[in-house]
Amino acid sequence: MFEARRVPAPPAEPPTLAVGTLPRLTAPLAQGDITYLRHGSGPPVLLVHGIPTSARLWEPLLGALGERYDCIAVDLNGMGRSRPAPGADLSSPGQADMFAALLDHLGLDEVLLVLHDQGGAHGQQFMVRHPGRIRGVALCDVVCFDNWTVPAVALMMQVARRPRLAAALGRARAMKAPMQLAWPLPQTVRRGRIASALVDDWFHALDTGDGLEAWCAYVTAQDPRWTIEAVPALAAWSKPARVLWATDDRFLPVRWGARLAATLPTAGAPVLLPDAGHFWQAEIPRTGARELLAFLDGVGAD
Repeated sequence: MFEARRVPAPPAEPPTLAVGTLPRLTAPLAQGDITYLRHGSGPPVLLVHGIPTSARLWEPLLGALGERYDCIAVDLNGMGRSRPAPGADLSSPGQADMFAALLDHLGLDEVLLVLHDQGGAHGQQFMVRHPGRIRGVALCDVVCFDNWTVPAVALMMQVARRPRLAAALGRARAMKAPMQLAWPLPQTVRRGRIASALVDDWFHALDTGDGLEAWCAYVTAQDPRWTIEAVPALAAWSKPARVLWATDDRFLPVRWGARLAATLPTAGAPVLLPDAGHFWQAEIPRTGARELLAFLDGVGAD
């Protein structure tokens, strides 16, 4: 009897820019002090991360993207090193309005938009609320329709809704443990391991307690109704769009990418990123950058 054997994945690709190269910049907005990375020159591109990552998710791609584009990778309000103002709206509509305020602060009228994971929910609300500020959008392994909350994020929400428990775990430097139990990082990639510099940055609040209250507020503010509400806007979208999806994404399977591409009239067939997992930016940054450039350059030529 033959046994099914999984073909070993190719080796991980080196980053186009080393993690930690870029300093965080800060934009003092009404929504809070919003931190971001900026690299390159050319038409502006806004890159948005999700849970539990940060703006540095995109840094391994920025060496290549920055050769032709002004890349702005933002820490979501409440994540990374961004710190929300008292009473700030950390939901998807609130994050979308923060994007608009950040563009105002930077003197930018419109951007090319690149989304990942939970950032997809915020980006879809940006498409609903501020469509005139988007030249084109690339959606990469994003939450969409009713495909979330995935179990890992559900556990994060349960812990975050218990401030005393979260604070105690934070003081004990143990907050990261339940998160990695539900969302084992080795399962988020196909080729080796995620660089420790990325992991340390993503889990800074959980490891140190710095920004833990904001992190908890962000996590508990999320709701799948915002992606469901955005579906009519996706179906009516007339600007350039592209869907990129990792073939080995265990958390958001590729069928969601196919459905999303079929919903967006201008997206065409989804672009599949082979032998890569949910956090493909950490393992195939050169392939990912090449596919994004193919889309971004096409928008620029329109």
